[in-house]
Amino acid sequence: MNVLERAECLLDAGSSGNMNFTVIVRYRGCLEASALRSALATVQAEHLLLRSTVRWQGDHCRFVPTAAAVPVVLHPWPGDGPADRQAVDQAWKAVTMADLRQRFIGEGEPLWRLSWLRGSNAGELLVTFHHAIADGLSAMALVQRLFTLLAAAEAGVAPPLVHDWDAHHPDLHRTFAGSATGPVALPSEAPAVSELSDRQDVGLRTSYGLEQIAAAPSAALLAWGRQRGLRLNAILHAAFLQVLVVEGVLPPQTTATTVVNLRQLATPPLPWELMRLLRVCVDTPVTVDPEQPLAFLATQLHGQLQQLLQADAPLQALAAITTALADNPSPKQFWRRSWREGGLITNLGRVPVAARHGAFSLERLFFVANVEPIVLPDRPLVVLGALSFNGQLSLSSLQIEQQLSDQAAAAVMAAMKRRLLALL
Repeated sequence: MNVLERAECLLDAGSSGNMNFTVIVRYRGCLEASALRSALATVQAEHLLLRSTVRWQGDHCRFVPTAAAVPVVLHPWPGDGPADRQAVDQAWKAVTMADLRQRFIGEGEPLWRLSWLRGSNAGELLVTFHHAIADGLSAMALVQRLFTLLAAAEAGVAPPLVHDWDAHHPDLHRTFAGSATGPVALPSEAPAVSELSDRQDVGLRTSYGLEQIAAAPSAALLAWGRQRGLRLNAILHAAFLQVLVVEGVLPPQTTATTVVNLRQLATPPLPWELMRLLRVCVDTPVTVDPEQPLAFLATQLHGQLQQLLQADAPLQALAAITTALADNPSPKQFWRRSWREGGLITNLGRVPVAARHGAFSLERLFFVANVEPIVLPDRPLVVLGALSFNGQLSLSSLQIEQQLSDQAAAAVMAAMKRRLLALL
């Protein structure tokens, strides 16, 4: 168990919340239960952490093998007609939130599970992970592999073989000993560790909202950013922050946090198929003026993030996590050392998941995550989950119900979409 995996397990155990995240995929096609279970068994056999559980000894935890199959819970599909789409979404959100809030106890059970909203010719799969065993990119790799196996079985052909990327546990200190700017060692002087001795667990509850942008305007947004030398990540983050300030959710003086995946920073780069947690957060103080052109804030955020990457800020973040674990804190102690505030973006980019797999077509793909363990009750945090699939942008807001209601979150996401489309 490396430092990131251990940190997630401590956070999960130290809070009344948990460190779960889920990937939701809507498909078309006739999926049989036997075919799904066979494909899941194959995927589980291909990844070490998918057949692992967590075992606690006092305040110390470790991964151990488990022979248990991934659990699958079946739910009825509310309807197959276009008019039933809203009913499907409402039914599925309740399932999503129940899965998201259900803690993985370990001690023999796998650290992932699946809920299946099953119809005769359509359905949705919700795959929930303990964040200690996967990040968003590796979860998307699982979706791709799962439907590759299903398509191969439907066609009666052998599926392509995969490399066993999970045959070893990466040593993060060795793997990330270099960067684009040359050899970089993790800091020898430990950064200070801040701890909130009076932090209380008040049972915060995560919820989510979803907004999608069609293929044509999504492509136009990418082109708009390329013309100005801006990454889409900065454009989305800027629009998100401006709306949150307009709505009074965040103050103008706030923190912009970006989730950075470590795969491309490794030496050599690590594949996205590796089933591992490989991401850290990079924070930037920022002043948000909603009246300024969105391009101004996007340019500022883009420049700040590039400077942080060049200064090896992700490695500094990794070092800070290592330091926070150095004195073997209890789960509650580590939880009191871990919090965020402001507007955070986690953008998977254009995920390499095909929309067509033989007789199956994937219509929608997005992810949500539980943010309860990292939120302070009096300091709002709202997270934007973004990815591009089948040419369309899927944008999900992850928020605490006590800080931002579902209705208010839907208004934030709709306003963000309007700001983005106004650029075109």
